[in-house]
Amino acid sequence: MSDEFAKINEKEELDGQDKGDEDVFDKSVNKKIFWRPMDYSIQELYNKNKTGEIDLSPTWQRNYVYDKIKASRLIESVLQDVPLPAIYLAEESDGTMSVIDGQQRLSTFFFFIDDKFPTKEGWTEFKLSGLKMLDLKCKYSDLDKPMQLKIQNTPIHVIKILNESDEDVKFDIFERLNTGSMKLNEDEIRNSVYRGPYIELLDKLADNKTFDKLVRKPNFKTRMLYRGMILRFLALSEKTYINYRPSMKQFCNKELRNNRNLLEEKAKEYQNRFEKCVELCFSVFGENVFRRFKPGDAVTRDGNWSAIRINMALFDIQMCGFVPYERNQIINRSDIIREAMLDLMCNDEEFIQSIESQTSSTKQMTFRFEKWLNVLKQILADTPPSPRVFPYVIKKQLFDADPTCKLCKNQIMAIEDAEVDHIIPYSQGGPTTLENAQITHRYCNRHKSDNPA
Repeated sequence: MSDEFAKINEKEELDGQDKGDEDVFDKSVNKKIFWRPMDYSIQELYNKNKTGEIDLSPTWQRNYVYDKIKASRLIESVLQDVPLPAIYLAEESDGTMSVIDGQQRLSTFFFFIDDKFPTKEGWTEFKLSGLKMLDLKCKYSDLDKPMQLKIQNTPIHVIKILNESDEDVKFDIFERLNTGSMKLNEDEIRNSVYRGPYIELLDKLADNKTFDKLVRKPNFKTRMLYRGMILRFLALSEKTYINYRPSMKQFCNKELRNNRNLLEEKAKEYQNRFEKCVELCFSVFGENVFRRFKPGDAVTRDGNWSAIRINMALFDIQMCGFVPYERNQIINRSDIIREAMLDLMCNDEEFIQSIESQTSSTKQMTFRFEKWLNVLKQILADTPPSPRVFPYVIKKQLFDADPTCKLCKNQIMAIEDAEVDHIIPYSQGGPTTLENAQITHRYCNRHKSDNPA
């Protein structure tokens, strides 16, 4: 009876994240984990939850996802003496216990005893349904006394991770202990290992409406990946890429551990930084932010956005790139910034490699940050844009007038896939003017080289 969740394939939906990333532990340091096995009855666990000794708060654990049939069959398993897997709890500094694995099972027991079942609309009666072996369709309060006592007195084996355990090792052990059909991910584990003001801030920022509009993945929010993305941004923007060392998981854990009891002033600074960069990313890159654009090729001229997949390497540089700038510096150059990012994604092979392969290595992290920060610095310097580059207004004017590639004669499906080409090449003295401009596919323009149209 392992916990199950609305399944997501994080590996398929996140590009550019921790490929080839290995955790490295300092083996010279003797780090220990302390734990204690014990058995509690369901009634004892229920009472500990009521008094606050056990924390089942959904603000840091996964939301309840069992349907009524699955929940009913868990109760049936108890009544039929089916062995149940262990529950894992973590002891906190104040003596309370957080649920690491088993929150769904415990919630089911507690809901049934309270005769209530959660739905999107609110609470409803928890009547057993869909049982396989027992002919029961009733609430807990309707069961006869022997059945109620059977549920109350059923023992649950508990592994309690003691507070004095080293948190690095504790985090690793929690990952190893995850044996459910849908395992806790690293962000869910963090929310139990490092509870405190920083976690509360991440929870608050994960509700940012603009961020939700850009990521557009409700399952990521449910499984706390929103919090993990925000933590990653705060860690990189605070320590900078210069101080980054693999793995990304340990880098983020260190940021969270060192600032676990975040002061209110620092939390406000983090919040303002995050909100500013999210808004700027939306203003400059729109809903394609954090996504990769791939240009066309010899077979298919049209390029396309990876509208579903989020590339975390792009997330890093797009968010962190705006940290040192104010909105008024960025907005009046947003078209140029957007075109520069598209150019890197389409035409710079080293940059493309840095967002696709071994992205968590120090080398690739350093390369893509320095590349993008230098591009931004040049764009935002107090010098006019290069006369070789057509302004976005000309590109839009040509595209709106006729979105046909003037080289291959096929329609350009999206303005992001368009480039403005010099009819007479710039290298041969062609001016950067509307009269010498034509709209083309990015692919076609690059393969035209310096030949006149």
